Order: sequence, then C-alpha cells, then structure tokens
Amino acid sequence: MSTNNVIVKDWRKIDFSFGLIYPNKFTLGMSSYSIRLLYFLINSFNNIACERIFIPDNLYLKFPASKDYSSKNILRSLENKVLPEEFDILGFSLHFENDLKNIFWILEKAEIPLTFQERQKMISKDNAQFPLLIAGGPAVTSNPIPLSKFFDILFIGDSEQNLKLFFDLYQIYNNQEIIFKEFLERAKNIEGLFIPALKNKTERVVLKDLDDSPTPIFQLIFNQPRKKSIFENYFFIEVNRGCPFQCKFCISSFHNYPFRNKSYENIIKSIQQSLKYSKYETISLIGSCVSSHPKFREICEYIIGNEKRLSVPSIRVEHLTQDIIQLFEKAEIKTITIAPETGSERLRYSLGKKIANEKIISILTQIKDSQIKNIKFYFLIGLPNEEEKDVDEIINLLKSIDQLGFTKNTLRLNINPFIPKLNTPYEKEISFYLDENLPELTKKYQKLERELKNITSLKLRFKNFKSIIKNARLQAMISLGNKQISDLLLEYYYNGATFSTLQKAEKEFNFSLNDYLLKIKECYSPWTI
Repeated sequence: MSTNNVIVKDWRKIDFSFGLIYPNKFTLGMSSYSIRLLYFLINSFNNIACERIFIPDNLYLKFPASKDYSSKNILRSLENKVLPEEFDILGFSLHFENDLKNIFWILEKAEIPLTFQERQKMISKDNAQFPLLIAGGPAVTSNPIPLSKFFDILFIGDSEQNLKLFFDLYQIYNNQEIIFKEFLERAKNIEGLFIPALKNKTERVVLKDLDDSPTPIFQLIFNQPRKKSIFENYFFIEVNRGCPFQCKFCISSFHNYPFRNKSYENIIKSIQQSLKYSKYETISLIGSCVSSHPKFREICEYIIGNEKRLSVPSIRVEHLTQDIIQLFEKAEIKTITIAPETGSERLRYSLGKKIANEKIISILTQIKDSQIKNIKFYFLIGLPNEEEKDVDEIINLLKSIDQLGFTKNTLRLNINPFIPKLNTPYEKEISFYLDENLPELTKKYQKLERELKNITSLKLRFKNFKSIIKNARLQAMISLGNKQISDLLLEYYYNGATFSTLQKAEKEFNFSLNDYLLKIKECYSPWTI
C-alpha cells in the first residue's frame, strides 16, 4: 500500500517523540478528524516526531494481551516502525468508552504496566523507563475519572490552545531540568490538564475562535481501489464545532458548547490549498451540525464547482429543503443520514428536536423522487419517559416511510439504546439500566425486529441486539463511573473482557451497578465540567 502525505522525520534531529494512538482499527482511526488534526498539529513542531499506531485491521484481539500469541511487532508505528514503548509520549484519542479494553491490550502487548502506580513503583525500584501516558477525546472530557488510574495526564476539552504549553513544559522535563514530580506539579497549572495523581480542579478548555484551529492541508491519501477505500481519499474540513440545538442526550451539544463556525473565507482557503497540493477525490464536511453553518450552501456549491465529490455527515431533517436536495443530487450524493431519534413526536420534542412526523414524511417524499437512493436512519430506544406506544410509533413511522415506494434495502436502520452521559440534562436518566428494567430493552428490540423484518425497503442493522444491549450497559457504566469502576474494569480485562467476566468482576468486588446508578439518580456525580 503506497501512501502520500505521510510525515516521516529523522529521529536524530528531534527532541522527543510522540506515539499517536487510536485504540481501534486503522480504517476507523483514519475516519476520525481528530487523528488527522492531531497528527498535523503535533508534527508542526519541528522538534517533535509524531507517528501513528493502530490495531491492525486483520487482527482479532484475544484478551488479555498476555494470552494473545500475536507478536508485539504488530504494534509498530506506521511511519518509522517504532514500538510503542520506544516513544517518549504515548497519546490516546478515546472516542468510545468501549475502546478502553483495547487501550489495556495495547499497553500490555507493549509491556507497559497498565496503572500509574505500578509504573511509578517499577521506575523507583528498578529504574525502569516508560513513555508518558496521556489521553484526550470525547470520552475523556465527558468523564475522566474511570481512566484516572491508568494515565499520567488527561486533556479536558479542546487541545489546540494548550499543546504548545504542554510540550514546552515536557521539553524542560526531558532535558532533566526538573524531576517528574515537579513536571506534574507544573502541568496542573496548564488549563485543561487533569493530573489524576494530584486530583487538581480542571476547567474544560474552549477554543473560542474556530479559525484558530488549522485545517490539516496535507492529509493522508492511500492509493487503493475505491471499493476498498473508505475515507482514505477524503479531505476532511471542520466547518463547525458543538451544536446549536442542544438535544438533551447529546455530549457534542453540552461538552463542545458554545456552537462555533469556522469562517467561510477560512474554509474556502483550506479547500483551495487542498486542491493545489493533493488529489483528493472527495471533500468531507466535519461537524456535529454542518448544515447550521450560515454559508453551508455556498460551501457545498464551491466544492461541486471544483468537480469534487461532496460528503456530509448526519444532517438535520428540517435542513433538507428542496434546494439542498437538488444540491446533493448535483454532488452525486447517494446516501443521506438522518436521526429522527424516535417515532413519537412527544418524545422527539422533549429531546429538543422539534420536527413533526408529517414534515419528516414530506421531506422523505422529496428524497424518494430525487436521485438520492439510500437513507441511513438513527433511532434511540430506552429514552426517558418512553412508553410502549412510543416504540409502536417508530414502527408506524417506518411503515409510512416504506409506503413512499423505496426499493429493497435502501433504508438502513440503526436503533441503539439511549446511554446517559455526565454533564448533559439526561445524566440521571438511568432507569432502563436497572436490573429490573434491562429486559424491557430486549423486549423492545424483539418487537421492532418482529414488526420490521419483512419490510423489504428496510435493512435492519440491530439484529445482534443482545450484544448491543450488553455493550450499552458497559458504556453506561464507564461513562457514569467513578474510581471504583477502574478496578472492576481491570479485573474484567484480565479475565477475558467478556460480558460474563464483567458480571464475575462485579460480584468479586461486591459492586452493584443498580445501587451505583441509583446514587447517580440521587444527584451523585463523580465529575463535573
């Protein structure tokens, strides 16, 4: 596989090295704008070499890593084939709580002790050397407490403003001008850096002007046949951050507020530079609500005018006007992603999405009559105040959509359980994860599958719903968890990282998720932004 725009530095000419890790497969990691941005930002420092590490796509992980017989060499960096333990700093970008077990696997495979305490003990006793372990990303900002046992430093919020301050301080430590303890003491004074060993109060860093976040002009291009390529030949450009609608369950609305747009002039300049330096096939607009950019239409028209394919993430249903649909036709977009969340107008309005079913049907009728042939739907079940009839409303809405005349498997249906997140209005809405209510989620999935499986236009993407529910329960445990969860997660990992070992660990630690969730409901919070 030949590559372009990879940054390979001479390690003889740098001051220190940074291993940038996305704790999952390469194809997932390179679909993350954060990885592309961090790779560009960190390598913009001439004295730092930043190289990427992913779990190989063809590898099936066996947990724990001590029972996995693959060679540790599979985790070498893509650029200079460096092992994780040979970097000065390892930085993890954590987007999904369920990837935590992959972080454990990577560290253990690299023979790096998993806990801060264990690493410090080996350093003091045996003069051992380990990389500094740091992490950031949505899951970290949302709640770093379950992760605090494992990392030296955790980044809360936007990292653009404090990276230089952090690297300048690390350089002083790297030059042996200060000891590690003093390095941590000084680091706690940098806004947005949470030092678990010091339990310092930390504010979320907010980049006020999104134009101060540079768009990576050189992004990776992989010369593969298009059918095998996912996002490798896409140029990603962030158009906004946060979301103006503040749906009550959404961490992007509340952990990335305030809503900020990158200026039209900045976006166009970045696109012009990308066209000049690289041959990207597709330009993808990045943001929680790209269609809320005041110049959204003009941005799309500019991309189309330069004969590039356009890609947009999920779009607000009410933003799909006839003009925008025609624009997407011109851009040869074949699939649109929308998230009605529920078929019940009552529930949808209570979430913060004030759009009626009649309007959804009207818009989808226009899409049906267009050249856009596929629609991805995202729905939630287990929402606060959800009743049996609300599940029926999902079924009724989808049956009404099917009657518009969509062809076989063109409506791709994702239905996920609602997961409460700290520091959102719904953080205390834990009812469906209580033992007595968890079977209700299974019943809802069974009903949805039974009623929808014979609708030919629908392609169901929730068939393995038992696994979906178990994953959601684990994600809720981590997203709402405190330090006690850390020990439980280690036990879960070391015994195979299966759902049965999670239950075994809960019994061994005399931990009741029920009791813990009820504490959350009664206003206990392990972390407040």
